[in-house]
Amino acid sequence: MDVLLDLRDAWRLVLPDALAGLYVHGSLIAGDFDPDRSDLDVLAVLTADPDERLLGVLAGLHAGLGRRHPAWAGRIEVEYVSIDAVRAAGGGDHLIARISPGEALHLLPATTHRVVTWAGVQHSGRCLLGPPAGELLPAFDAGLVESALLDHVRDWPVWVRSMTAAPGGQSYAVLTMCRAVQRLRYGRQLSKRQAADRTIEACPEWADLIAWARDWWYDHGDAADAGRADDVHTFVVEISAQLTGKR
Repeated sequence: MDVLLDLRDAWRLVLPDALAGLYVHGSLIAGDFDPDRSDLDVLAVLTADPDERLLGVLAGLHAGLGRRHPAWAGRIEVEYVSIDAVRAAGGGDHLIARISPGEALHLLPATTHRVVTWAGVQHSGRCLLGPPAGELLPAFDAGLVESALLDHVRDWPVWVRSMTAAPGGQSYAVLTMCRAVQRLRYGRQLSKRQAADRTIEACPEWADLIAWARDWWYDHGDAADAGRADDVHTFVVEISAQLTGKR
């Protein structure tokens, strides 16, 4: 994919000594990537923690990428993290940098919440630059990854209360909870579509809502659709309680 190769080449040119590895993950790897809708998920592993100076360089890099590939403007999510922060599993005083759809490039603390992403990349990330992800990144303890995912699940009821009425956000919330169900109950790391299909079988009482969220997401649902905000809120709260209440 041209935009990924451009990102790799831009990094090589702008900061040739700062990048230890560059890896693609998410739906492009999971197998249900939609080039007209899906975001690109990339993990950039650095030789040192990002700082304000590097943030300025990265801002220019991403601005140039958006000009060259306007179809991907606002659809690229990159996390910049040092190898030391990854090896510390979110412990210590480390910073990461992130840019994602609807979120400007910024610095934030590297916490254990990020372990869920790092473990996924370590296991199945596709290498664009550097050694294979399984060689550069450490293998994370399964209990630590589960604990980090549970922290996310506990946070979702709070997030969904402040969520706008946009159907895209609603369907994303449902599909994300389906992925959590599959990971925490059955140990499966699935894409959104795969998780939705499996969770319809596991939670037939929610089949109609999950099917709506899946079809809206993958069949280019109408942004003017009012959605199902009340049902989504109830679903997220109930599934979060089920998943966290057992532990």
